[in-house]
Amino acid sequence: MPDIFSSLPELSPVGFGLRAVAVGIILWFASRKLPRRAGGQFAAFDFTFFWMMGGLIASPLFDSKINFVNPITAAVTVYVWHHFIAYLAVKSRPLAGMIYGTAIPLVRGGKIIRQNMKKELFNLELLLTQLRLQKVTSLAEVEEATLETNGEVSVIKKAHLSPVTPQDLNIPVVSGGEATVVIDDGKVLVDNLVKLNHSEKWLQEQLYRYGIIKVNDVYYAVIDSTGNLSYSVK
Repeated sequence: MPDIFSSLPELSPVGFGLRAVAVGIILWFASRKLPRRAGGQFAAFDFTFFWMMGGLIASPLFDSKINFVNPITAAVTVYVWHHFIAYLAVKSRPLAGMIYGTAIPLVRGGKIIRQNMKKELFNLELLLTQLRLQKVTSLAEVEEATLETNGEVSVIKKAHLSPVTPQDLNIPVVSGGEATVVIDDGKVLVDNLVKLNHSEKWLQEQLYRYGIIKVNDVYYAVIDSTGNLSYSVK
């Protein structure tokens, strides 16, 4: 059997399949090591990197004459450069501005900054669409709208239009926090109970109050930051 990872005049179906598996593994590994950001937080610099990586790694599938080692070497080089530049951007704000760009104000005090709109080739319809998506029906409601580096528009409404908060009404609130799972698919997570200073007996008593006799009948149960138990039965 010829070496499927070297340059070949033609790939057999088996060879193509094995190359595809290798490409899939490499892409999976590369994706696991990418910066952890939401999809909308990737800048143009990141997307350029993705295109290059995808094209380089997948190229041995499109041309059997391409030696597998060459595009992988190039992909690793690009990958290392991307992480190095991203690291430098973390250390230096001026460099981060050069790489990822800076936020550009489009609206200030309810007035459109036309110069910035022209500079960013951002037309009025795009701006109005972004405002409608954030439930803003009039420019008069906007204190400031900014074109962020990821292409999204963030909006700050004028103070008198901002939602009323408990602090504004002097209403005391209980601090929030992540709920702790104590039952997962009928199994009690004892370690999580101990962290909350509770026992299995206490948990069974709480469930009994809700008419649940067997823990196995509970699919999922959590205790929130206020100590309240909520659950879902199977």
